[in-house]
Amino acid sequence: MNQVYLISILVTSAYCASFLEEQPGMQNKIYSIKLERTQSQARKSFFDFITTGQHFRSKSDILDDIALTQTTQKESIKLYNFKNTQYTGEISFGAQENKFKVIFDTGSANIWLNSARCNDYGCKNHKQYDGQKSLTYEHLGYDLDVEFGTGELMGEINADTAYVGNVQIRKQEFAEIVRENGDVFAYSDFDGIVGLAYPTMAAYHFNPLFDNIMQQKLLDRNVFSFYFSRQENSRTSELTLGGWNQEHFVGELHFHNVANKYYWLLEADNILVNGKDLGICKRGCKVIADTGTSLITGPSDDLYDVIDALNIDENCKNVKELPTLTFVLDGIHYDLDAHDYIMKIDSYGNEIAYGSFASTDSFLEMGAGCECVGTFMPLDIPHPQGPAWILGDTFLSKYYSVYDRDNDRVGFARSK
Repeated sequence: MNQVYLISILVTSAYCASFLEEQPGMQNKIYSIKLERTQSQARKSFFDFITTGQHFRSKSDILDDIALTQTTQKESIKLYNFKNTQYTGEISFGAQENKFKVIFDTGSANIWLNSARCNDYGCKNHKQYDGQKSLTYEHLGYDLDVEFGTGELMGEINADTAYVGNVQIRKQEFAEIVRENGDVFAYSDFDGIVGLAYPTMAAYHFNPLFDNIMQQKLLDRNVFSFYFSRQENSRTSELTLGGWNQEHFVGELHFHNVANKYYWLLEADNILVNGKDLGICKRGCKVIADTGTSLITGPSDDLYDVIDALNIDENCKNVKELPTLTFVLDGIHYDLDAHDYIMKIDSYGNEIAYGSFASTDSFLEMGAGCECVGTFMPLDIPHPQGPAWILGDTFLSKYYSVYDRDNDRVGFARSK
């Protein structure tokens, strides 16, 4: 079976058609971090891992208040982008040259890196963090144990200086993976995860990366934004710290207030198929903007209704006639066409996005033995955050997204 990589929600894709400004004149400190887009090679165990609650097993003294520093440099950093279903960038720990390839994930709040103390294959197969080589390493002694259906991940929360580009974040807490039972990271193309959700989600309520950036007053505006390019193997995707980059979107940014400061969770008015109300948001719907999830996920029963209405033919016979899927937030319609939500699976299990083709005809002419699938997956998020839909990269590659912690809101605009 083909497998699709998600980080905040890692799930397995199924082969079936019925399944699934900046304000003018403002002098802001803006740091742009290009993102690498990597091919999906996930295992189902990662879905179990990331959707399982974290069990805290020990307690230490809380960190002392840290001195606040201020940066004055405004810079744009060239980074990279590769393939279709993940976007990765670099973060450094201990020293700027000690770089790790990570997922910047708005759907989680902790930082996970493989530790040099871990001898399991998943750790050894990736770059490992070695605190003994860092002059700024601090041992905190908080254990983190995540048990899931196919294994267990054990980590220890410690702290070190982190660098995102030239933004230096002092005493950043992160989880070193010291034991890995199962293949959680073994087959991934990245070295770790950097969570950018709210601190209420973080282990022991330590500060996620962006909260430490806020506390240390490193930016004039506590805002970050994502541009996810659909150009495979390109260096055009971007994470911007301190604001947004108007060169990456057209039209107006529309902002929506965060409804629950845990995920970047928003209230949706409705979900439509070709403008038709399916009746699935009679009491409103919740949606989560999640850069760590490749697909769009939804509550099982509601998603099945949507997929039935889309009526995707697995042989791609009706691609040109497929309807528009619309998420309505505060009266703003965010449309997804077949070009956005369809991909092909070839005979080798490779995923090829419709949007990566120059034309519908070239997409349809791609080799025999391929199947058309929707980039959807059922996921029943429990109360109180759920039920909710996740707007993953399928949505976020069409719509530029802005995450505003100063005003607790998310903005979307049509990406270039």
